[in-house]
Amino acid sequence: MAPRPNSAFTKRSTRQSITDPRKQPPVVEPTRSSARLRQKQSSTANAPAFQAAGTRNKRLQQDSKAKIDEPRGVRPTKQSTKRNTKRNAKRKRPQDSETKFKAEAEDVRPSKKPREPLPSESNEQKLSPPMNPLSERNLKLFNSKEMDLAAVLGHKRTSSQRSIGPSETGTERTQRSSNTNAIYRHRNLAAVEIHMHVEPPDYIQAAINRIFTAEVSTERRSKLRLTAQELRDNCLQNVGAYAGEDDFMNSLCTALKALGLENLCIHWKADWQAELKPVAPPQSHFNSRFISGTRQLEVDNVSAPLSTGKPSISRESSIPNTPIRTLLSEPPESSTAPTVASPGSLIKTPRPDISIGIQIAALISDLSSQNLNKAQARKFLTWLQNKLVQHKADRPFEPILTSVPAPRALNLAFPFAVVEGKAYSTGKQIFEAENQAAVSAACALKIQLTLDNLVDRGATASSDPRLTTNTTTTSNIDPPLFFAICTQGPIHELWAHWTVVDEDGVCTFGSKLLDSCNVLLLQQGEDFLVRLYNVGCWGLGPFMTSVVERLGKVAEKAQA
Repeated sequence: MAPRPNSAFTKRSTRQSITDPRKQPPVVEPTRSSARLRQKQSSTANAPAFQAAGTRNKRLQQDSKAKIDEPRGVRPTKQSTKRNTKRNAKRKRPQDSETKFKAEAEDVRPSKKPREPLPSESNEQKLSPPMNPLSERNLKLFNSKEMDLAAVLGHKRTSSQRSIGPSETGTERTQRSSNTNAIYRHRNLAAVEIHMHVEPPDYIQAAINRIFTAEVSTERRSKLRLTAQELRDNCLQNVGAYAGEDDFMNSLCTALKALGLENLCIHWKADWQAELKPVAPPQSHFNSRFISGTRQLEVDNVSAPLSTGKPSISRESSIPNTPIRTLLSEPPESSTAPTVASPGSLIKTPRPDISIGIQIAALISDLSSQNLNKAQARKFLTWLQNKLVQHKADRPFEPILTSVPAPRALNLAFPFAVVEGKAYSTGKQIFEAENQAAVSAACALKIQLTLDNLVDRGATASSDPRLTTNTTTTSNIDPPLFFAICTQGPIHELWAHWTVVDEDGVCTFGSKLLDSCNVLLLQQGEDFLVRLYNVGCWGLGPFMTSVVERLGKVAEKAQA
């Protein structure tokens, strides 16, 4: 016997179809699909509609029961209002089943339809059109995706790479500064003829050896050993305290004062005058007309870039004081040259950490023995400092002799040494200190050369042993020399600087490393202070005597 159909279910289905006729499955016109496909469409379309009808009937019964139990005159709550709104929204979307039916007919999965924004969200969020037009919001989304992709690719670790943490940003900064310092040395300093790590001529090396290897008494060496111990202890405290550059400079300055050198003048952070900086020598002018055919060869070469009618700028054009190269067929006179840099602008104005020179009072006292009293000697030095002359036709007006290089250190004259230091734990390198010391040395050597030129006014360069490379001279006058101490925390270097004038009158400045030590090692620190003591004795001894003698000769010429 066949089971009887459920009469209640039949009534609910009939009532649902009468009350909500819109939920009937739509009739789709068959296309070229096969009979099998049409059968599949009918079976898949009826099942969801049948289940949806049963679910809606249950919800209608629950709603009607709730309305009966609800007391009259009471407003519905917000939660019930929201629930009814959602249910009504579901009832009012008959096109969803139709869209799903058509998609299944074409064997395509229906895409998820984005939620329609509420009225309160209409001003905050707008759906982009299908073609994704350019807008600020889309641009931000695109950039964020590109940055995320670049970050993933850039920081992807491999077996041969290690991750870079935030603690290594200081290393990257140090590498950039190291590259800048290297370019400054090999480009800017070389442009003004300042060269480092070169061998001096024999007569200059002999003068350096006389200063460097001078004997020191046993009593003096014992005092220097005590000074070296104090310097080591101070540097140990600075290393353990994460100290800066000035702390190490204080320790070295204390050691310099403990050398016991009379008439020694020491100044901190004194800015030297800019006119003391050496300038680049005049460039040689060469004629390129003999290779004028190179232009046609470059045009015929298929690999050569096409000419745009503008001057071609080579890599060397970025070098300071280097003119822009034009086409080789154009004469140098007709080419457009860049703006010429001001003299001395290629290098930085010196500001040594410590300037070491002669006390101006001691210099005036010794100069008074050269047919001058102290008042006349002071006025004479002031006149040399303030009187402006033009030493060369192509140079601006400059003082006759700048005996005092720092306007804020008027008691320091004729510096013969400087100290340039860098901190031990901040990423700075001694390489930069060497560059700074080389510029200061060139400025101080220029003062000595100016004094020599005043003494030898009218004499040829070959008659002055200081301006030639003659090794057979019997003169006791030392050539122009200068010394520099470069430090990086407890690491100390001693440099010798000199200058040579060639036949064309071009000054070339050279430097050589004499000694390097770590003062945390007591024996090394003691030997280093012995050499510093010898340099100080030379600066306040033979060098000062030579300066006074030459100033006396210039004073005689000025009074004649």
